[in-house]
Amino acid sequence: MQSSEQNSPQPVASQDTKAEQIIAAAREVFLELGYAATSMDLVAQRARVSKTTLYTRFPSKEELYTAVISAECERRGIRFTPEMFDGLPLRDILVQVGRRFVDLLWSEEAIRVHQSVAGEAMRMPVAAQLYYQAGPEQGIAHFAALFSRLADRGVIATDDPVFAARQLLAALQGGPYCALVLGLCPAPTEEERHAFVDKAVDLFLHGILPAGDSPVRPA
Repeated sequence: MQSSEQNSPQPVASQDTKAEQIIAAAREVFLELGYAATSMDLVAQRARVSKTTLYTRFPSKEELYTAVISAECERRGIRFTPEMFDGLPLRDILVQVGRRFVDLLWSEEAIRVHQSVAGEAMRMPVAAQLYYQAGPEQGIAHFAALFSRLADRGVIATDDPVFAARQLLAALQGGPYCALVLGLCPAPTEEERHAFVDKAVDLFLHGILPAGDSPVRPA
């Protein structure tokens, strides 16, 4: 039986050089072959370390996979501080953070990590939980902090910045994202990504009603 400590997702702490070397090699193998087809022997070969060195740092494939996902989330997480955007027009702020988010989310590497975690979620719930906490939940927290600051400064009107953050992120995860995860469409160009963000932000800010119209007026 696993201990509660083993069942809780643990972020990767500061690693020694060998551990970082192993994680880098394991990341390539997991994303290339998938979890089931990856062996610890192959990871050791790719990392150019002995099996003893590998198992000393990562006693099981499950622990190694969780460490890889933790490191990937730390490496690719979206980061900004609300104060960075003080003084900018609201639309410019949302377009800037929206483009950062979409450029990250729709990147080939991020899509491959999402595919891997989703495919192994039932087998590896700890890694899935860690991915969700370090990915989507972190993104919501950053956007909610931004909206809270904008509301405090009177730039926007919301009493629920977390809900507002979730709605904007939901809009930014639309478009071709599902098709990208399923491998059904080519990656959008930068121009296409940014045009999508511009439209999503405008819809978020203005809705779909004509200017001055009322949502209760009979259609």
